Amino acid sequence: MRTIAKTSRWRFQNAEEVRQQISTTQLKQIKKMYEQLAQEVTKQVAKNKLDAQRLTLLQRDINNRIKQLNSDIQNQVVRDIRTVSNAVVEDVRDYLKQAGFKDSDIQEAFFYVPEMIVQNIITDAIYQKGWTLSSAIWGYNRKIQNTISQIVSNGTMAQKSAYEIAKDIESYVLPTANKKARTITSWRKARQTDVDAKRAKYVGEVIQDKYYPGGNIDYNALRLARTMVSHAYQQTFANTNKNNPFVIGYRWINSNFHGRVCEVCKEYATTDHHGLGVGIFPKDDFPLDHPNGMCTFEAVMSDDMDTIADRIGLWYQSPSGTFPEIDRYAQDFVD
Repeated sequence: MRTIAKTSRWRFQNAEEVRQQISTTQLKQIKKMYEQLAQEVTKQVAKNKLDAQRLTLLQRDINNRIKQLNSDIQNQVVRDIRTVSNAVVEDVRDYLKQAGFKDSDIQEAFFYVPEMIVQNIITDAIYQKGWTLSSAIWGYNRKIQNTISQIVSNGTMAQKSAYEIAKDIESYVLPTANKKARTITSWRKARQTDVDAKRAKYVGEVIQDKYYPGGNIDYNALRLARTMVSHAYQQTFANTNKNNPFVIGYRWINSNFHGRVCEVCKEYATTDHHGLGVGIFPKDDFPLDHPNGMCTFEAVMSDDMDTIADRIGLWYQSPSGTFPEIDRYAQDFVD
């Protein structure tokens, strides 16, 4: 393959800013949801005498509040996915305008993509079969529900006061403990780049990832939300450029959002795996960022924007079928 590292490149500056803003606000929004859960549950516990009847009602109340928490988190994540996807689409339209497409042709270009991305991400369309956003959130919060119920039961058996039990719940929901990672089976499957980086033995092998059962209980929800938004950003970019004849690859760009760069991302950005140039992947073999990742990327184009605009101008002046690759890409604008 020929090296394309010296060709023109294009990044989604606005969409990147939107994604980072979402990541910052997610932290506040989701933490607030868990803080509200702690306040509501501890208030219910502290004000009631915990006899058998009250315990039954309390358990029911806890279950309902967890169910509402699940719904609130999922709705927030879906809104964030839609927001970042729309931001990418807007950046794509700006690119199309610079490339020479007429305003009338691109005003609604890729209008359908954000909702498609929402559905792909919240279901198992791009992850392991059976994985859904709802089941992931429920899986995290079911442990919280069971633990709170156990705290109440154990406190009652130990003849603790309602106030003491309420404080125990508060300490669990809003702890200051350090987070310690455990390894779990991921929804991701190894690609050739993972094998080369020695993260897996074989292509297609399920990769092991980390999750955090200790520490702040909102962390897993925050991590999930950030991952979904990053994947929406990446998948929207991929879906709006898969048939773009002028985009011939994507270059991985490391982020210092967390104050560090992991070894896998560093390897993606500094290695020429496909003979296209350092950090550049073919459009059909671009890896999903890992959970909690904030790396970004840019399109690598075959020509500079002036040359592309000249070809688009010729396309408008020529009969249909003269430039079939542009015909196909233009069809993607609406379908």
